[in-house]
Amino acid sequence: MKMKKLISTLIVILLLAGCSEKTQHVEEPVQDQCTKSVELRVAALSEVWSTAQYYYGYWNQMPEDFDWDEKYQEFLPRVMNAKTDDEYVDAMREFVALLHDGHTSFIPASEYQLNKAYLPFDLEDLDGRLFLKAASRDYEVPLGSELLEVENQPALDYILENFEKYVPVLTEPAHEIETVDQFLRDEKGKEITLKWLTPQGEIVDSKVSYETSSSVYVNQLKTLSLSDKKHLLKSSPYFVCELNEDLVYLEITSFMGDSEDLYYEQVMPLLEPYSGVIIDIRRNGGGNSYNGDIVLNSFTDQPLPRTFRFESEFHSSWIPYGDNDDSLFYSGGELDESAQRMVKHEYYGIDEEIDDYLSHIEELEDHREFPKKPFTMDKPVVILTSPYAGSAADTFSVMAKAMDNFTLMGLTTHGATGNIYDVSLSDGSKYTLSIMNCYGPNKKSIWNRGAEPDIELWTTPEDLLNGEDTVLNAAIETLQRQIKERTGE
Repeated sequence: MKMKKLISTLIVILLLAGCSEKTQHVEEPVQDQCTKSVELRVAALSEVWSTAQYYYGYWNQMPEDFDWDEKYQEFLPRVMNAKTDDEYVDAMREFVALLHDGHTSFIPASEYQLNKAYLPFDLEDLDGRLFLKAASRDYEVPLGSELLEVENQPALDYILENFEKYVPVLTEPAHEIETVDQFLRDEKGKEITLKWLTPQGEIVDSKVSYETSSSVYVNQLKTLSLSDKKHLLKSSPYFVCELNEDLVYLEITSFMGDSEDLYYEQVMPLLEPYSGVIIDIRRNGGGNSYNGDIVLNSFTDQPLPRTFRFESEFHSSWIPYGDNDDSLFYSGGELDESAQRMVKHEYYGIDEEIDDYLSHIEELEDHREFPKKPFTMDKPVVILTSPYAGSAADTFSVMAKAMDNFTLMGLTTHGATGNIYDVSLSDGSKYTLSIMNCYGPNKKSIWNRGAEPDIELWTTPEDLLNGEDTVLNAAIETLQRQIKERTGE
């Protein structure tokens, strides 16, 4: 009731506050004005609040003391009183990040005039240590240098303190890596002091400004290209090459689109002659999980491990039944209980809590029918994972982890899966969120958990500097050992 009263009085407040188009003065500089009226900005905030309240898939995972209505009231004055587009957009980015959904992002309307720029370099996060991996042509710090301090604070401490509020995902190391990415873009012209340790062991102090218009840099550390290997196929989203006479490498950069025929007709025949397969999904941001299922199914004759998916549901006609203070509407029946759970953001179309429901589900196999595959590949597979592997790649990884012939190696995946809901907002912006709650075969939510690798492995600073792929090299050794164990040689 308190929230409804607040919403109903907004029209009065809007006439008294904010920087609406009616109150702008021609002589003011553009950067000191809000492009959109206060009415449109408040409408956008309200639309984020209401659509997330009704459709967000992970309310049952949020902390019990999290109050979405209270957060709306907290951010309302910030949105109304924003003096610049940057203030408004940053407030909205921070607001949607409160959902802690790795699928969530705020995409501002193109009309907003944002005073943002990039630092003249890019960083690689290696287990909390930050290394210079790319830079503009005139940046004088040597590539491979380690960033020690920002503004006289330990580098990572400064970055987390100032930028993690914009990062929704909580899975580590995805949260930390995305926070470092946020640090690389800030207010144009802002100057910061840095301290570096060069590969030669020298300390370099420097000042740098956010001035670069893009994050594409001329100078980059060399990376492993596999150019010296025999390339067998390069047809999006697949890249196949021979590593040696026993091993073949398959990179899958996306699960988007319909790649079933391409996989069956061209990829599988290339993989079959080899004794072991490395599947690299480290750059796979997701897509249609069915495409991942096709790949997994090609390595087994058994039903695939089952995942569990629950959509958040909202039925406005049930609202009166949710008030147990009014005996006229509340009788304590099943519909009343479901309505109460819905009001608390906990209704997923089942008659009990998700964890209780999963506790007595014994059938864990997926009995879906797949198109007839040309053959089954019975061989060991190592899957390379990273925090950039998310959504359908998260699902692919948790399923593979439950299968006997797969080994996951690298870093924990992103931890954000479930159907994405795109919401267009009144100010021309949009935001995205997950509307489905997904659990892996282990009956644990994938949300902010991802798939943990069987063998956790970071790139070493030495390999970063020399252009070596630490994880791929280790995968080759692991797979060759597994082949020997299989053959007894």
